[in-house]
Amino acid sequence: MFNVNHIAISVVDSKRSIDFYKKFGFENYKSWEADDSSIKIDMLRLNNVVLEIFCYKDYKNLPETAKSTATDLPIVGVKHLALGVTDIEIGKKFVIKNELCSNIEIKVGRLGKPYFFITDPDGIQIEIIEE
Repeated sequence: MFNVNHIAISVVDSKRSIDFYKKFGFENYKSWEADDSSIKIDMLRLNNVVLEIFCYKDYKNLPETAKSTATDLPIVGVKHLALGVTDIEIGKKFVIKNELCSNIEIKVGRLGKPYFFITDPDGIQIEIIEE
């Protein structure tokens, strides 16, 4: 009956974030901007998932605790965006080739899946996980 409709993030620079997420295959879906340019909303789509990107003119920076899973996971709330890949080594090569992160340590999670984390241009945690 239900499925995930979208994921929302807030960013400093919408163009920079759109360029980043497009490298993973996200495509422009919809956009809207307030008449006074106080907020811009862009929606990107990857398969059946929509990423809603909010860009406020007067933004507040990401809290320091959210920049690391070690400090962020114990805090209640939504934690990170995860992108699945069929082979974690291929995902790692893609990330390095596209200069999205150079220092990657693949780990095996408590539930048995190999994964690694990178951050987007605003420090938002992105997990790359083998499906």
